[in-house]
Amino acid sequence: MRIDVVAKVKVIELSSLAPVRKERKPSARQIALQKREATYEAAIAKLQSGQAIAFSPDENDKLPALRASLQRVIDRNARASELHLAILAGVAYVALEPIPGARSPRRKKAASA
Repeated sequence: MRIDVVAKVKVIELSSLAPVRKERKPSARQIALQKREATYEAAIAKLQSGQAIAFSPDENDKLPALRASLQRVIDRNARASELHLAILAGVAYVALEPIPGARSPRRKKAASA
């Protein structure tokens, strides 16, 4: 007695094979970061020529965290190539022109022949 077994064939979409990721709620730290960066973005959006915005860290933040947040905001900004960031005496400044007293950006050295 012989029984032929035939496999079932079924066509499925590739997207149904991808694992489903659960949405995670942002942590309190992430929410605070988003609020802080939204404040920075709003201030930088109002920036005009001849002006600079001073950002000083509050009692909960430190200067490196402030600098990193401002750098992320500047990188996302449409005018990123025009914006200048400098830190002088514990205060971060953002302007559309080079900031007096700040270090000049490093320039590439000319290739010597």
